Amino acid sequence: MVHSLLLLPLLDLPALNLVWMEQGVLSLVLQSGTFAKAILIILVALSVIAWAITFNKYWQFRAFRRDYIGLMDILRPNVDVQTIYANAVKKSKGPISRIFEEGYLTFSEALQYEPSHRMRTEAMSSPRAVSNDRSNHTPESEVKQRLEAATSSECSNLESGLSFLASITTVSPFIGLLGTVWGVMGAFLGISQSGNADLSVVAPGIAEALITTVAGLAVAIPAVFCHNFLTGRLRLIEDDLERLATELNIYFSNYWYREKSKAENRFEHQRDAAR
Repeated sequence: MVHSLLLLPLLDLPALNLVWMEQGVLSLVLQSGTFAKAILIILVALSVIAWAITFNKYWQFRAFRRDYIGLMDILRPNVDVQTIYANAVKKSKGPISRIFEEGYLTFSEALQYEPSHRMRTEAMSSPRAVSNDRSNHTPESEVKQRLEAATSSECSNLESGLSFLASITTVSPFIGLLGTVWGVMGAFLGISQSGNADLSVVAPGIAEALITTVAGLAVAIPAVFCHNFLTGRLRLIEDDLERLATELNIYFSNYWYREKSKAENRFEHQRDAAR
């Protein structure tokens, strides 16, 4: 019991030392020079930007994943395009919605163009010329190119900001080191002017100089973890976008042939009625 009572003050020492250290660091920050304070303000601003990018990209990637799963769950060849649009695309205004609309608009334009184009080519060209024209330019090839362009554009939009986050992870320690080197130079200049190299005189200046290095590392270390986490999520999203483009290309190709047959039947009925 006596030994336990004797150990109680020792158990409180780490907490007391921590409070003292926090107060000492705060006093060093308040007593630091103008250049060191400017460095600290820059590092605080970079930290705020890094966390803002991290949270923004996290929610953006999470929304993409939700919309992607919602579309892939309903994307079946026998499901009508209006049903897919109403249930999985209309509610979302993100990358999934824009990619789907790109493919849908491409085939819609092709369906509107096909009957009139067929009438003109049949009137002005031979059947062989019509066949060659279709083989050179088909809606399937066009929608594939547009889907690839749309997925590439959306991937670039999702990636935006990560390069700046990577720059923060690289630059922050060097900015902190710049403040430290500047502070150490000031401390040694003060020693040369005063002629006193006692540790009690040198230590406060060196400690003040090292504050900026600590701040730079405090900004860079979390930013590295955030950047690596977001980069890993982005790689998964790139795989999802590639699969989405393939699935949409298959779906819209089936949609094209199905709607084309309907349009050709209507065209035949109109031509027979005109005769």
